[in-house]
Amino acid sequence: MNSHFQFYFLLWLPVFILEIIGGFLYAPDVRDGDAFTASQDIGLFITLLAAIMAIGIYYVSIDAIRQTLQYDKPLQKSFTVFARGEYFLGTILLYILIFIFTFLWSLLLVIPGIIKGIAYSQAYYIYRDAIDQDKPISYLEAITRSRELMNGHKWEYFVMSLSFIGWLLVVLITAGIATIWVQPYMVLSFANFYNELIEQSADQDNQPTIETTGPTNSSDSDQ
Repeated sequence: MNSHFQFYFLLWLPVFILEIIGGFLYAPDVRDGDAFTASQDIGLFITLLAAIMAIGIYYVSIDAIRQTLQYDKPLQKSFTVFARGEYFLGTILLYILIFIFTFLWSLLLVIPGIIKGIAYSQAYYIYRDAIDQDKPISYLEAITRSRELMNGHKWEYFVMSLSFIGWLLVVLITAGIATIWVQPYMVLSFANFYNELIEQSADQDNQPTIETTGPTNSSDSDQ
């Protein structure tokens, strides 16, 4: 990432700006305990828009991990989620579905909600890959495939997430300035995690099936 720092900085810049504006508009009313105001509504909308755009940058990060990314036009690539209608609609609907499912599981206990959130974490990547391969799938299918892909890997994902706590503390200490480095690094790490899972899954699918048969019963052949 260091060799392309300027690219990643400009790539994330629109999202950073939206996050700052959204937080600025939303935070004052929350602290005052007032009912929702127009300013707070706008702040919430801008924050959600930043989250949707960030998911689009996840798609760019996958291309970077796969070494298919051209490091040009970073500001244009910031809006990748709007590049195709399937990206935009799919990202929004997946965002809503994952939120609903995770919330419902969280009503039981917090831990099931966390587990399911991790299980659904690869759905965006899976959906995007399906679109790019001209093999579109439904939103629920993307979530289902994510659950299947994460079987046996949820703890690994959880531990990796915990490893970023130190970096998040640095972000807090620097009043958010370190986000410029930390957020791109984290997203690239999660993209690499997904790519490794896909490669492992492909290797397992390509392994030849060895059929074994028991020894021939000589008495049967004599009958």
